[in-house]
Amino acid sequence: MRLHGSWATLCGALALALAPALVPATTLYMSPGGSDSNTGASAASALKTLKGVLARVAAAKPADAVDVVVGEGTFLGQSVTWTYFNGRPITFAAAAGAKTKPVFDGEGTGLTWFTMADAAASTSASASASPPTTNLRFIGLTVTNYWLALDLGRDKAPGNGGNEVRGMLFERIGAFYTRGQPSAKGFAALRLRRSSNNTIAGNRFHGVKNAASPEDLTGYIHAVYAAHGSRGNVVADNDFSQVTGDAVRTRDGSDGNLVARNRFAAAGKYSAYSDWVADDGDECPSRGNRFQDNTVGDGYFGPFKPGFVTHTYGPDDRCVDGGAPPPPPRIVESGTVVV
Repeated sequence: MRLHGSWATLCGALALALAPALVPATTLYMSPGGSDSNTGASAASALKTLKGVLARVAAAKPADAVDVVVGEGTFLGQSVTWTYFNGRPITFAAAAGAKTKPVFDGEGTGLTWFTMADAAASTSASASASPPTTNLRFIGLTVTNYWLALDLGRDKAPGNGGNEVRGMLFERIGAFYTRGQPSAKGFAALRLRRSSNNTIAGNRFHGVKNAASPEDLTGYIHAVYAAHGSRGNVVADNDFSQVTGDAVRTRDGSDGNLVARNRFAAAGKYSAYSDWVADDGDECPSRGNRFQDNTVGDGYFGPFKPGFVTHTYGPDDRCVDGGAPPPPPRIVESGTVVV
C-alpha cells in the first residue's frame, strides 16, 4: 500500500487539509457511540450516522465550509444520499491524530455507502460552474462490505465536480461480498457519472469483485468507473489489487482524464485501464485520456495479453465530424512499468 508515509503523518496532513485556521467552518462530530439526538457540536455530543449529520446540515444551511470529524471505531450498516451543497468544501475525515482509520462496514447487506444526489436539487448548489463545484471531500476512512462504496452523480445534467477522495481504503466491495444483493452485477467501488475535475489520490482499492457463477459477471465491476461525460479527473498514486474487472474504466465521452503513478496487482480482467463504448447506440468514445507512469502486474486472472495493459472497445469513429481534423486518441499510454 502506497499512502506515502505513516497513518499519523496522514492525519497530520488532514489537520491542514481540514482547517486552514483562518477559514470559517462549521464542524460536526461523529462517533460509533454517538446519538442522532445529540447536537454534533463536540466529540462529547457526537452524532451517530451520516443521515444524522445530513439532517443537521440541511436544517442549519451553513454558508461556510463543513468539516465532519469522524471518530475512530466501526460504524455498521450506514448509507446516505447526500443532498446538501453550498459550493464550499464539505469534508468527511478522521480526527487529527487518529491512530486508525474509522471504518464504515456495510455488513454485506447490499448497501451503497454514500450517494451524491443531483447538485441542482439543492437550492444552495453552486450555479456559477458547469458542472457545479460540489466540493465533497473524503479523507482517511475505510469503507468495506458494500455493494457500491461511493457514487458521485448520475447521467443527468448538470452533473457535479471538484470533489476529492484521498487516503481512503475501499475493501470488499461488490456483489461477491453482498451475496448478490441488491443485484448480482455490481459496477464499481467509486463511480463517477457526469462528474468532472475530481482528484482521486493515495487510496487503496482491495477486493472489488463480482462472482463468476452461476453467471460470469466478473468483468462488469471496476475500482474506478468514470462514465457519461466525466472529464478532467485525476486518478493518481493509488493501489489497486484483487479487482475482477478492469481496474479503471472510462465510458461515453469521458475525456481528458489522467491515470498516473498507480500500482496494479491482480487487478483487471482484460486490462488495467480500458475505455468502453457499445457497438450500437449513440454513446461517444472517450478521448484524450492518459495512462502515465503506472506500475502494472498481472491481472486478476493471470497475465494480460500482450498489448492489453490498456485497451479500447467499440467504434473509434462515432461522434466524429467527417470534415473536422482527426480527434485525439482515446488512450495515450506512456511510462508503464510491467512487473
